[in-house]
Formats: sequence, C-alpha cells, structure tokens
Amino acid sequence: MLSLRESVTIIVFAVITLLISPFALAATTHNVTLTAETLPNGQVGYAMAGNQAVIPGPALFVKEGDTVHVSLTNNTSIKVGFKVPGLAQSGSRKINPGKTESYRIKANKAGSFVYHGDSNGKELLGLFGAIIVDKAHGPIDSYVDGDGSTIPVKANDIDKHFVLFMVGSTFWGTEIIPSGAQQKPLWANPNPGAVENDIVRFHILSIGPGHTFHLHAHRWLKTGTSEVIDTKLLEEGIDTHSFTVKAGTGVGPGNWQYHCHLIAHMEAGMHGSFIVDPVGGDGASVVGASPYGNILLGTKPNEPGVVTFEVSDEPASWFRSARGDAIVELSKPSAAGSPLQGADIKTRSLEVIYPGSSVNFIMSDTNGVHTISSLLWPTGAQHMPFDQTSAYRGGGFVTLHTPGLYVFTCKVHPFMFAAVIVDDPSTNDGLDLGNPQSNHTIDLVTGIKNLPTSSDLAVRLLKTFFIATAPDNWQDYSSGQWNVKYPNLPLITSGGVVNLSALLNVNEALSAGTVPQKRGVGEVWVNTQFEKTAGKYKPGTTTVVDTANWTVKRKVALPQINNNNPHNMWSNRDQSVIYQTQWFDNKLSMIDRESGKLLKNITVGYSPSHVMTLPTNDNITIAINGENGIYMIPAGKTKVEKMMPTQAHGHISANPHGHWISADGSKIVTPNINTHDIGIYGTNGGIEARTPTGNNAPGAHPIAIGMMPDSSKIYAANLLHHTLSVLDGSTGTLLKTIELIKDYDPLTGSIVDKDDNGVEAIGILPIQSPVSPDGKAVVIASMGGQIVIIDTATDKIVKSLPCDPGCHGANFGAKEGGGYYAYVTTKFGNRLTVVDIDPNGDGEISDAAIAGYISLVDTHSTAKDDMVSGLPGFGGQGVLAVPNVYNGWVQNLPAHWKEGLTTAQQNPIGD
Repeated sequence: MLSLRESVTIIVFAVITLLISPFALAATTHNVTLTAETLPNGQVGYAMAGNQAVIPGPALFVKEGDTVHVSLTNNTSIKVGFKVPGLAQSGSRKINPGKTESYRIKANKAGSFVYHGDSNGKELLGLFGAIIVDKAHGPIDSYVDGDGSTIPVKANDIDKHFVLFMVGSTFWGTEIIPSGAQQKPLWANPNPGAVENDIVRFHILSIGPGHTFHLHAHRWLKTGTSEVIDTKLLEEGIDTHSFTVKAGTGVGPGNWQYHCHLIAHMEAGMHGSFIVDPVGGDGASVVGASPYGNILLGTKPNEPGVVTFEVSDEPASWFRSARGDAIVELSKPSAAGSPLQGADIKTRSLEVIYPGSSVNFIMSDTNGVHTISSLLWPTGAQHMPFDQTSAYRGGGFVTLHTPGLYVFTCKVHPFMFAAVIVDDPSTNDGLDLGNPQSNHTIDLVTGIKNLPTSSDLAVRLLKTFFIATAPDNWQDYSSGQWNVKYPNLPLITSGGVVNLSALLNVNEALSAGTVPQKRGVGEVWVNTQFEKTAGKYKPGTTTVVDTANWTVKRKVALPQINNNNPHNMWSNRDQSVIYQTQWFDNKLSMIDRESGKLLKNITVGYSPSHVMTLPTNDNITIAINGENGIYMIPAGKTKVEKMMPTQAHGHISANPHGHWISADGSKIVTPNINTHDIGIYGTNGGIEARTPTGNNAPGAHPIAIGMMPDSSKIYAANLLHHTLSVLDGSTGTLLKTIELIKDYDPLTGSIVDKDDNGVEAIGILPIQSPVSPDGKAVVIASMGGQIVIIDTATDKIVKSLPCDPGCHGANFGAKEGGGYYAYVTTKFGNRLTVVDIDPNGDGEISDAAIAGYISLVDTHSTAKDDMVSGLPGFGGQGVLAVPNVYNGWVQNLPAHWKEGLTTAQQNPIGD
C-alpha cells in the first residue's frame, strides 16, 4: 500500500487506466487531455485531466501502432508546446498563454520516448514526460536472473515501473503500479522502493546535457541485444533507455545507489538509492523534494520542498529563481495579503526555504558552462562547502538543513550569485542570517570561520549581493541619483534583529564627473558586457571611446551572431582587427576596428575569457575558462589549430582566466581558478612551473595576471583571498603576498595603516591587475569598489582610489605627450574611470590620481549596428587601449601609430 504521508498519490482514471493497462488492445486511439501549469516554486509541469501538475509529466503507456490525440491547454505565462522526438507527429505549433492546441502522435515503433514543451530551454524546468510504446505482441522486455539466465517479461509481469528523468544534475521520478493504474510523483532525487524479487522496469530518459546512468548491484540487457550491462550512456540532447530487473537478484535486500557515472555530475548531487526491502516488506519509495513542499509560499509544509534557480546569461539574473518575477511582485507595497507585502525584493536571485528542503540549479538559459560553488554558509552547515570540480552544462542539487544564509557562485563567472535563506520556523522575529547554534555566524570559502553576521565584512558581502543582482541598484550616471533600496526584511544577526533596508540603503546624488584634461592616444575599447540591444536576446556590446575628445564614437553589438557577453579583447599588430571573446558562450569574434563590422565568428572552447597575441608572430592565444587549456590560432588563420593543456592529463581542469604573455613571447602565464595556482607554460607547450597562491588558503581564486615589461616578476590577483601574489618571472617562485585588506578590520570596518606604508588602503575582491608598460606600477581593479596602486620597486601599496560598484577591468594606454593612463571599468556603473599613475611625470607614483571619467552611454552621434534597448553603458569588464603600448607589442606597431607616441612610449624599458 502506498503511504499518504510520503506524497499524494495521483489516481489517474479513465484514459490513464487504459493507457497503462496490460490488457489494452492493439491499434487503439487514445484521447488525452493535458494542461501546462506553473508550480508553487515557479517550475512548470504537465497535468492530466485537471489533476495536480507533476514533474515529470504523466507517463503514457501505449502499444506499437496506437494513436494518441493530445489536447493541451497552456495555463502558464510562457509559450509551450508538445513535441515527441522519435515518433510520427502531426501538429507542432506552440501555444500562447491561455490557449489550447491539439497534437496527433503515431506510436509507429516500440521504445521509450520523451515528450516535452519545445520552449527554448524552459522545458528543462519541468515540461517533460515519457511515452512508453510497448511491442504489440509477445514479451515487452527480458531480465537477467540470478543464475545468469534471461527471462522474458510480459506487460502483466511488471510489479512497478519507475520513470527517472536525468535533467541538468537532478533526477525527477515517477512510480507507476500497473495493477491499480496508479502514478505517484517521486519528485527530485527520490529513493525508489521495491520488494525483493519484484519485477521492476526502469525507464531512464535524458533531456539536455548527456549523462551516464549506473545502478549498483543490478545488471540488465542492453536494448535489442543479449549483452549484459550495468551502465548506460545517454547522449546529449534527448535520449532514452528502458530495462527490467528482478529486484535484489543475486545481492538481496539493501539500499543500492543509482547515479550519473560522470564524477562532476555525481558530486553535483545527481544520485539516489534503489531501496530493496526483504520479502514481507512494503517496498515503499521515499519521495524526494517537491515543488509544493516546505519553501516560502509552499502549499504543503509537511513535505520537503525544492526551489529552483535557472542558470542564465541574463545580466543580474545569472542565477534566477524560477519564480523570481512572482516573488518580486508579491513583495511590492501594493501586494495586499501577501506574506511579503512591502518587502520590496528587487532581486530575482534570492530564495527562502525551511530546514530539510533543497535547492536545484538548472542551466536552462545559458550557452556557456558553469559551476555551482559555495561562497558562504552558516557555520557548521551540513554538505558545505558545495563545489563542482568541473564546469559543465548541467546544474546542481543540494539539501540544506542548517538555518542561515547560503550564497552560491560560479567559479568561472564569479559575479554570478544566488542566495538562499534557510529560516528556522520557530523564530518569528526575522529571517536567520547565520547558524542560531553558533550565535548567528557564517563561514566563508576562503577559510574564514565564525564570522559574525553583524560584522562589517558580512554587511559588505550582503551589499555586494543586493547590488550585483538588482539592476535598480546600479549606478546610472545618466539619472543623476543613486537610490539604492534593499529589501524591507527583518534579519536575525549576531547583533540582534535588524532590518536589511535600514542596514544598507543608500541615497546620494550622482555626477558623471569631468573628463581628463589631457588627451589620450587613440581609442579605448570597453566591453559593456550587460548592455542590451534590440536585435538580439543575448546581452553585451563593445563601446569605443575616442580619447581625442573623450566621447563614445561607436557601439559594436554584432546582432547577426547574437553576440553573447563579450568579455575581453586584444588586437593584431597593425591594430586593424579586434579579437573579442564571448565569455558565456564558446565563440571568438574578429572585428574590423575601423568599421566595427564582423569579420569572423569562430567556435573555440567553452567560456573563453581572455585573448592575447604572441608579440613575436601575432599568433592568437585564448584562455578557455570553462575547460583546461589555452587555444591557439596561427597568425592569419581563422581556425583553432592547437590546444595547450594547463593541467596534466588525468587531473582536474585548471580553468585558466586572465592570462599574460612575456614580452619575448616565450612564456604564457595563467591564473588557474579551479586549482588555485599560477601556471607558467612554454608557448610551444609544456608546464614549466605551478605555484599555489593565497598562502595556500582554500578558494583563493587567482583570476588575472600582470607581468613586468622585462618579465622579471609576475603579479596575480587572488579574488577571494583579497591578495596579490608576487612571483619570480623565471622560476615561478612565490616572492611575496601583498595583503590588500590588511588595513581593514572585518568586524568594525575601520581602516587603519597596519603595514606602516603610510597609506590606509583596502582592496576587496581584486580582479584585473596589469603592470604599467614602463614597469613602475600595478593597478588593481577591486570589485569591492577600490582601485589599488602598487609600487613595483617596493611591492607595497602606495595609493587607494575610489571606484564604482563592481570595479573589474584595468588596462593601460598611452597619454598624449608621455606617460600612461590606466583605464578602469565597472560592472554596475556606466562610466569609465581614467587613472593617471604619474600626473606630474616625476616617476613617483604615490601621487597617482583619478584624471577623470567618461560616460559609456551612447549619444545621437554614436555610430552603432543595433539600437540600445536596456542597461545603457553597463557591464564594463574587459578594456583595451589602441594602440597597444606594452613592451614586446609596441615595437611592432605600424609607423602611423608610432607617430603619436613619445620615444619613451615606443620603447618603454629603454635599450
């Protein structure tokens, strides 16, 4: 008997009784009525004849030769359809919300088939189900008995069916008992159950990335053969596999694990147990996490719940709650009767659940690869830190028990954030921010433990999250006012109950500032990575600034290729071509510099981050941030011809990000975010050195490299460790670790000169850290909102300058008449900061100062290939000055570019 407390059993009458009955007649026509519904957690699913919507959708069992007529009504807010790859189908139109459409399916061959919503990735949120087509006559399958013999199986021999969908990094299941025409949702990552010697048929279906299904202790027949297997590869896209086992054959009762055999997928949570009870047991399945369960606004608080984040290429909503729009609406002051009324939650990346519920991540709206990785969590929380050692197109699944705040990120794209508050329902005066059992403290991935949630660092991290994930909180300099409003939520912290809005709100006047008094040389290309344009659905443009008059002269959107999150650039020797990576995709674009027109869009590896040429021959090198290598395109070619591994074969991927190349072209240096080290490689291949960074702290996250013009020293910014590593350029030996927050008290927020260098400095979350072409200074863009200047003669901090939220990119260009400007970009502000590292030209960089600011918003005179439609000028990340004035490259400039440079700029380190 099925247990009511485990889940609600769906009794499907009439048509379903016929569909799953072993006595169904051949060549029957079945009329099926389905609706598409939105579930309480924002996922979508199919429902049968007015029943509860389930994931996966109701399983349809028919015979070969049967016809199925489906009437589908769309009760969701998105377009949906009904598509059955592999079977003959008439009718394929997608349905607008509120409309109904009919489809006709001919079961022209036996097998298991996926039906899905055909909704541009949204089907991965739950619009999928199975059609099982059995042979019209004779046995439908066979199983392997304990003595190795093969036993044929008829439909009425089956005691239970289990439908398991492998989607992202999660199993979604249904249990079916043919004798009673019962279908019971098992939800996410369930533990199916049976009694020893039950005849059980598994239907394994995959939609999205490929998987490998493995069931411990049981063997079965490979489809259509006599070969015995226990593992099945399911190809990317849509694939299926059905098999039959005799439960416990040869091994007896037990909990037999099933999982995806890919290690990264299993560590992401893609596993469960097949529970085989002894004879006389009830063989009950253990239901997994339900979209209706114990989550904020869940309808069944006695069941474990699940919230789902879509992984997206969309600015701010990189981890977007599946019900994010609904929660934002319910939190508005006008939402009468809502439990969130007046909270004014502007982010779509925040969820609230209760202990024992789960979080599901699905990559339904991205062209890149990602990891799901913990950034912070309540002290002592189970299953923490949650981390994926490989980036891939999948997702993650984790159950959270300890109350408090959990923040997840992607190691490849570390400004992507999802926050989940697990709230103790016994505390009614606010949401738990830290573990109540440890005085409301949190732990960080960098090794910091028991951090009070009322501390300045904790508040800064909260502020970073609520700025990064809510465009309404970004600094729009065209508005004249920065009015940051955080949710009106009471929080229980280590310092007592506080209101988040009172803690963090900002309201101040904005001024775009004045432009630099002295001109630069040439152009500055800025990746305004979040800017939207009308002709494409992926974000990102490149903004070109003319340094002669400090105006935006061009916007390059490349709508013809749906240019996706352009991140970093470099140019060829004569500066005629700009090489542009698409970080949330797998493309490198070649752009004509003068016209802004696309020359070539080249497929490379997943999530290409930075691109540089070799100064000796103009070969193109591309750091493949989502994989394990540097790809190389020979000069003059448009196809990858070589991949240089950044990690030895058989080891986890290094995932290199912002690399640099020595001036003589002999070495490539990469920051390896996944192995937390710096790699030095010969340009002909081969690992020369690997040096851990961040004083061997966990999760240091080296992200960008700078190098002295004579290659004597290497500088590596460690994003999460808030340090700059200094390495010997020849051997890779660690020389020094510069602490960028040594002057900062994380508890009180006070900034005091503790390293006796005469500067009160702070650099939280450092990113790009180039060395000036003359080798005098390192300029560090820190995401926490600071620009830190390092004197390379002493390797000490000599200046700290303010920067807008999300300070990210930095690169050097020539200043007219001599010297250099550092151009600094920000993700969440729409202006470019220009830093003069030596304003008076005396060689002393301690007087470095901000020379001015440039608006990155287009004007009526700006040339463009598409119209800006949203987030104007936002997302500043990669930045490139043309001409390229770094040592090794500047010497190869054409004469007409050299004419604009001084003698010192043409040869920055002298003879």
